[in-house]
Amino acid sequence: MTESKSEDSVKLGRPTIYSEELAQKICRVVATHALGLNRLCALFPWMPHKDTINEWRWSNSSFSDLYTKAKIAQAELMAEDCVDIADDTSQDVTYNKNGDEVCNTEFVNRSRLRVDTRKWLAAKLLPKIYGDMMKPSDSDDSKELKSEMRALREELNTQNKKEY
Repeated sequence: MTESKSEDSVKLGRPTIYSEELAQKICRVVATHALGLNRLCALFPWMPHKDTINEWRWSNSSFSDLYTKAKIAQAELMAEDCVDIADDTSQDVTYNKNGDEVCNTEFVNRSRLRVDTRKWLAAKLLPKIYGDMMKPSDSDDSKELKSEMRALREELNTQNKKEY
């Protein structure tokens, strides 16, 4: 006869018991690293699985608020990383078989992708700071306002027209 174990007696994966202390610790890690949740969970074995963290975000409003603040801090780190990545020229040049300097296009393109990805994430997480700004002339309201101003200007010019 085979012995069956209850689900309670078998521990699978990492512990998933929520505590305020654990929530603070998780959010501190998120706020101080420019890595995604998958990589952070792999890097820090004490962290619960990313699915557990995401579940807590949906089920616990205080954790959700704290996590949102952590992601805002993370977006700022990502934006700052863009300058470091763009300024890193250490691998821009390689040497071919003849010993001639050639552009390391793979490194340059990877750097461009890293910067673009961070810019995109920062713009999504903090659109008021890092998002694209709309020019006033791009909006329908602005076009309507300009046409009203033109009409008023013409009316004033007509009223104040002097004949010499």
